[in-house]
Amino acid sequence: MKHGSISRFFVTVPAMLVLCLALVLSAAQINATAHKDGGLLGDVPATAAAIAIDGVKDDIYGQGLRVEIRYQKSEEQSVGATGFATLLCTDGFVYVLFEVTDQAQIFEPNAQFQTSSPWQTESCEVFINEKNSAAENDIVQYRIDCTGWPCVYTRTGTANYGADKVGKAFEYAAGRTGSGYVAEFKIPLKTAGKNVLSGTSSEIGIHFQINDVKDDEGNLNWATELSAKTGSGADSWQVDAYPYVTLGASGIVPQATEEPTEAPTEAPTEAPTEAPTEEATEPGNEAGTEDPAEEATGAPGDKPGETDGGDAGTDEPDNTNGSTDTDEPAATAEPAEETGKAAATEKPSGETETPKVGKSCGSAAGGAAAIVLAAAAAAALFKKKD
Repeated sequence: MKHGSISRFFVTVPAMLVLCLALVLSAAQINATAHKDGGLLGDVPATAAAIAIDGVKDDIYGQGLRVEIRYQKSEEQSVGATGFATLLCTDGFVYVLFEVTDQAQIFEPNAQFQTSSPWQTESCEVFINEKNSAAENDIVQYRIDCTGWPCVYTRTGTANYGADKVGKAFEYAAGRTGSGYVAEFKIPLKTAGKNVLSGTSSEIGIHFQINDVKDDEGNLNWATELSAKTGSGADSWQVDAYPYVTLGASGIVPQATEEPTEAPTEAPTEAPTEAPTEEATEPGNEAGTEDPAEEATGAPGDKPGETDGGDAGTDEPDNTNGSTDTDEPAATAEPAEETGKAAATEKPSGETETPKVGKSCGSAAGGAAAIVLAAAAAAALFKKKD
């Protein structure tokens, strides 16, 4: 072999290898991304919550990915019942809750249709593509009708209709609502979503469908989610138009719990307070309060401060019979202005109450002054009557 031929050989072989590798990678890329034309619906949050599969919407679904189902499968097909699918995931499983609104009539499933053509019943379907590819053989179809009748179907030969044949292929339940029904799925994943609770996210192709029976013959309306590829819905097995979702990329949502109700706090009970002792008022300002200088202290001859238990005298030393004798002691001065309160008040029992020390009624000196004035007044009265 000539030198030039050898050179061309070493140049041509690597070029051919590069070309072949590029073709392989190109083909793999086409297969891996064809599904993405359907668009990303969003991320399915992961949860460790124990969700009961009972056809009743648990509170935790309020934190899931919600997908609207109201688009036509094709231009030739009409839409009847519509609804929403809400998704959550956990390690090795994806939860799907359909909430279907049927404004017309919900037809009870025909037993013959259930076992031969279950899509001709009031039902919901989920198509899962764990490889997120464009291949029909990678799809598993799950269905529940409005009574909870289950189905599993694949393009590779699986067609299990009814609880006895479905077995434990997935968990399911359905329940009626005032405006339609609920269908709930817990679907196992073989490869995708195995460690979402540990923070490992993945993606799957997915497709939803609501089958709405129009009459007793099993004629249908359909509704699906929006496909970015078609601008409307995708047909049942139009795999390259399926949208997709990511699993667990947004993290873990906590289990729904009711907000703790705070125990009512009783208003602090204030200790009962004694009625405030009324401060002494100037004579004449308080109803029923007599000027201490006007109080009679007893019958003539009694000592100041003593009583015989009888009625108190009513004579006033500074105003008897209109007399204004200037020789009298200064009994007309009002002691309340000096003491602030009477030195003593009489009780019906004859006991004399002594003013409390420290109150605004006056000091001990003021009390003594009041006693002196009272004694002087009594002496003057006794002298005048004599």
